[in-house]
Amino acid sequence: MLTCRIVLAAALVASLATACSGANGNSGRGDRDRGLPDAPIRGDVETEPMLGDLALGVAAYRDEELDDAEAALKRHLKKNAKSSLAVYYLGLCAMQRGQAIAARKLFQQAVELNPQLHGALDNLGVLYLEAGEDIAALKVLEQARDLAPDDPRVQANLGAALLRRKMWSEAVEAYKLANKLAPAHGTLQYDLALALMVRQEWQPALDALELALQVRPKFALAHAAKVACLQGLGRFAEALEAANVALDECDPVADNYLVLARVLIAQGAPGDAEKALNKALKLSPDNANVQLDMAELLDARGDKPGALEWYQKFLKNKAPLQEDTRRVRERMRLLKEPAGDS
Repeated sequence: MLTCRIVLAAALVASLATACSGANGNSGRGDRDRGLPDAPIRGDVETEPMLGDLALGVAAYRDEELDDAEAALKRHLKKNAKSSLAVYYLGLCAMQRGQAIAARKLFQQAVELNPQLHGALDNLGVLYLEAGEDIAALKVLEQARDLAPDDPRVQANLGAALLRRKMWSEAVEAYKLANKLAPAHGTLQYDLALALMVRQEWQPALDALELALQVRPKFALAHAAKVACLQGLGRFAEALEAANVALDECDPVADNYLVLARVLIAQGAPGDAEKALNKALKLSPDNANVQLDMAELLDARGDKPGALEWYQKFLKNKAPLQEDTRRVRERMRLLKEPAGDS
């Protein structure tokens, strides 16, 4: 039977401490969020002056001129081998290029040079989260939080790590603090909503999402989460309307079609739900939530071969939750049994 799971795909963490990064989760047609403070070290901590090639490198990085940034930062390091800031910004360049291993080494080196550099710890935590190393992420993010408790990025990333470790209450508190430190920030309100949804606190989550959408009206993932909240509250007609509004008003992502499919299932329209899931798969073929929903839809219809095919794709996916994996393996075992066997 198709179950109503919470959409948690692509929960955004405020990752790169820079104005030019995707840290604020900006995407789609005119979808922009407020900027966040990007200081990698507290203002009361003594550090090297931002002069010469170091200043040129940082400026080029913020202008997204990564080649120029790296050249200037490396020139600075030739003269100042212990420049933690130069190493840190080289780490950000590597992170922007998708070079996770290089970025990790650079952030670790930056912390060795200056243990007060909470920005390096914060971004190191993001890299650990992206690699699925949740315990390591939580450790370094707690260190970053101890150094900079008033940094909303750190609090938000800590919330993500706590959420991964199923420390629900602590995650909610971290996200609430992040939002207190950076009010009216769409991504942070969305992150808070996800944490509340895990605890099925649908109305507070919906309230947070409404605030997120006030700031970012075209925030596709927030629209998807809003639909899930409305369905969780049993407000199916409103959920269906919200799902269709999102498809009309923003650049949809797979989750927008996924939540639409779940509402359609709840309203007894499996054929339309299958069409929505196929659209979701076209946008994101490897989305584990969509794969599982397609498998369960076909399973409920009695299409054993189709269900087994999608269950198998789901099991090969790196993203599924352990409890879903166990349940799917058991269901596949039952589907493979000859008719009449118990």
